[in-house]
Amino acid sequence: MQEIPKISFNQIAKQPVTYALIVAVSLLWFVAYMFKDSSNQVNTNCEAEKVELRKENAQYKADKDALTTALLIKNGIILQQAQDQKELDSTIRTKVGQKATKIVKEK
Repeated sequence: MQEIPKISFNQIAKQPVTYALIVAVSLLWFVAYMFKDSSNQVNTNCEAEKVELRKENAQYKADKDALTTALLIKNGIILQQAQDQKELDSTIRTKVGQKATKIVKEK
């Protein structure tokens, strides 16, 4: 069995690959830090947009409620007019019926 040679820290530190790895890891941490910062900005933008969309949604709900109320009032007026028309028709029928009864009795 072959023995693996012992390597000291000085031998590792003298290799150019060691410095390349240190630079690569530093760049990786820098990029990760920058993306972490940008995600906070995205979260801030999302929060602002969420507040704006909630305001718009509340406005749409208020408009819908106002339109619903207007439709209910309109339907109530139409129903009231229909009821008044029925009462008027029944009153006219009653008066015409009374006049017809008088005419028939007179003849």
